[in-house]
Amino acid sequence: MPGSKTRKPADTGARQRLIEATAKIMRDEGYAAATSRRVATEAGVKQALVYYYFPTMDDLFVEVLRSGAEASLENMRAALTDDDPLHTLWLINSDSRMTGLNTEFMALANHRKAIRTELKAYAERVRDIETAAVTVALRAKGVDLDDYPPIAVSMLIAQIARSLCNEDTVGVTLGHDQMRAFMERWMNLLTDPQGVAAPPTART
Repeated sequence: MPGSKTRKPADTGARQRLIEATAKIMRDEGYAAATSRRVATEAGVKQALVYYYFPTMDDLFVEVLRSGAEASLENMRAALTDDDPLHTLWLINSDSRMTGLNTEFMALANHRKAIRTELKAYAERVRDIETAAVTVALRAKGVDLDDYPPIAVSMLIAQIARSLCNEDTVGVTLGHDQMRAFMERWMNLLTDPQGVAAPPTART
């Protein structure tokens, strides 16, 4: 066909570079900095190629979220099957790279319905995985699941870890050492086969 020679295949690696560039900009500079021009420059492609792959910036943001979510879920499933899922859960949620990007998506979700829908689905899948891992760990140690609901334990560990990361980002560290030490003792107590008591009091 005469016109077929004018249609050239796009760079097969460009799409992935655009996704990675957007994630990097969001982590380093915030979601507002991730414009089509800025993303194209970071990815080393022409700006028009952004819209070749993603009709709108929302489509690009959704793909960044999905790509990161799938990778995170796979890592989380693997990590939480080890011998100490409570401490692993703490370490996963203490990763500032993941926490920082999630914070940007939380902010973006306030203004974009498509992002909010995707983020909700991802958050619920994460919570299911974390709760299942904590359930297995506590049950194996004979912990009363009515006294220590796994979903509450998993939320407490995850939310405190993320909160410390968020505060670290803005230079707030007051009380962090004490909180980390407290959580360490509490998680050890929860998995102590000798029995579980209330969270330990701070040492004097």
